[in-house]
Parts: sequence; C-alpha cells; structure tokens
Amino acid sequence: MPKKKARGAKKAAEAALTAASGEGAVANCVWSNNNAACVNTWFCLSKDLMGQLSVGFDEAATLKMSDLAFWNKVAPGNRQIEAQAIADMLTKLFTNMIGATYEPGQNFASAVLALTSVLTEEQKTVCELAAVVDEQHRFLIGEA
Repeated sequence: MPKKKARGAKKAAEAALTAASGEGAVANCVWSNNNAACVNTWFCLSKDLMGQLSVGFDEAATLKMSDLAFWNKVAPGNRQIEAQAIADMLTKLFTNMIGATYEPGQNFASAVLALTSVLTEEQKTVCELAAVVDEQHRFLIGEA
C-alpha cells in the first residue's frame, strides 16, 4: 500500500476509534439489538459463523476480547496476526455478505486497522468492537 494511502487509512481508523468512545451500560458503548452493528458483530463472531463466541446476544456485550476463541494466552506473539485475520474477515462479511458499505472517509484498510486495534486489547468488549464496526460501516437496513 502506498504511504499516502496508508496514512489516510490510519487517520480514518483513528477517527473511528475516537468516535466510537461514548457512554453506555458498558463503558464506551451502547449494546442494542436495534443496532445493526451490534447484531451483525455478534452474528459474525458467533459459533455459527466464525466460531469466536458461543454466548447469546445479551451476554456478548460484556465479553472481553480475551474471551474470544482466537485469544491465545500461551502464544501471544500470534495475536496481532490472528486479530488482523479476524478483522479482515469481519469487514469482508459485513460488506460482501451483509451488504454494508463504508462510512464516508472509511475503507477496507481503515476498517481492518481499527478492528485489529480493538481485537488486540485484552480488556475491550464485544460491545466496544461493535461501536468501532458502527463507525466504519454503514448497514443498509430496509433500503433497496
């Protein structure tokens, strides 16, 4: 990736991470089954699709990144690569399977950077991951 595009993706990822920091039941997050980013994040991470979590929607909000299946306490050196692979797969599922588009100023590279950033932070929750997903992706609910 050219340096100019990499800088732009990094800035866009940082902007999404900042915007996703709000107040809710979980610090920095509002978890709702009426929010497409929350529902789609939970669904894509679920045992039925990516196999990263095996709890119901309500319980998933407070699940930490360290509770996801990819989190390996024995080999932490692989965590960044595995998190990038999950981030890559999530944004591809959102855009190719679910039909989301990127929010203005965001793109595939910024989505992978921002999602990887959350996925590699042990104490971050699935709710906080969904907040970043929401800042990166526009889910077209009810639109033709």
